[in-house]
Amino acid sequence: MASSNELPVQTLSVTVHPTSPITTTISTVPLPECLAPGDVLIKVEAAASNPKDWLHLVATGTSLNSGDDLAGIVVAVGEGVTRFKPDDRVAAFHPMGKPYGAYAEYAIALEHTALHIPDSMSFEEASTIPLVSLTAGLTLFRRQGYLAPWQPGAQEKNQRKSLLVYAATTSLGTYAIKLAKLAGIGPIVAIGGGSSDYVKGFLETPQDAFLDYRTGLETLRENVKRLTEERHLHLRNGLDAVNEHESWVQVSQMLHGGGRLSVFSGARKYDEQAIPKDVDIVYTFVGTAHEAKYRPSMPKQPSVEDVQGDPAFAGEFFVWLEDMLRQGKYSGHPFEVISGGLNGVSEGLNRLRNGQAGGRKFVYQIGSKGRE
Repeated sequence: MASSNELPVQTLSVTVHPTSPITTTISTVPLPECLAPGDVLIKVEAAASNPKDWLHLVATGTSLNSGDDLAGIVVAVGEGVTRFKPDDRVAAFHPMGKPYGAYAEYAIALEHTALHIPDSMSFEEASTIPLVSLTAGLTLFRRQGYLAPWQPGAQEKNQRKSLLVYAATTSLGTYAIKLAKLAGIGPIVAIGGGSSDYVKGFLETPQDAFLDYRTGLETLRENVKRLTEERHLHLRNGLDAVNEHESWVQVSQMLHGGGRLSVFSGARKYDEQAIPKDVDIVYTFVGTAHEAKYRPSMPKQPSVEDVQGDPAFAGEFFVWLEDMLRQGKYSGHPFEVISGGLNGVSEGLNRLRNGQAGGRKFVYQIGSKGRE
């Protein structure tokens, strides 16, 4: 195991409880004396929250350190790790539900779901990138069938393959649009509400379009129909980044025959009668990047054979994403720092639960800034 001179023997770690409102406790947890092959031990400088950090716990009645998005400094690496060494600045996606999560002074991630971050990028911004970017990447390039941007001919083959993004102003919707643009996918029809100026900055005029869902469902359907007819678009691919109030039903009805709609909540069945019979609903479970499989209870799963390649894809994706960050072609999501370091996690998760994110990600400063 390669390591810095002084390895920590323990870490302060947050346990999130599925109460109403969400509560947390902070305790001291011993760190392993030896890392497993492929593991990267990281001193956490910043961690970011995602809706699943409270949703999954409430759904299952489980208490654990549910943080999985982090950025910090490598302290030690396990056997076989070649891309990282102690003192590297990194961002990483921690395996969901496993020990040593992101809401802690030290966390453990796997080499293939970590990436170097530029010296010019803050840890706070970097912590917003890994999990949601990978969710969007798996969706576009594994579940939806677009060519990944590092594959030969991707730009040419993805052209004129339109994409509908519902809830485009969420972090997932915005990252999907960023990745789609880098892969040459388009035209893009983005549907959103508030906080739209940021995502509009990634759309191109006149080929892409932004539609406001606050005009009402009927008007929105008419606008999508008019837009596709005027531009002769065959809108077969879409993603619903919010999965609330049967939004997936509405979005499925905006797609053309033989379409495919990506969804992200494992708590739904997606079997409503109003979903067109020729629209295929596929659930993205980002945990396949670590587990290479879905869990039996999960809805609308892709083929077992397809999912087995997700860890290898994740490794390629993070190497490519690292290069995009270095070149300044990719960036994090707008964020708000929640004060209090680890003590602020409960506030951030309750604000997420109450729908108060407003197009931002909530971030916690856990390193030296969090102790100031």
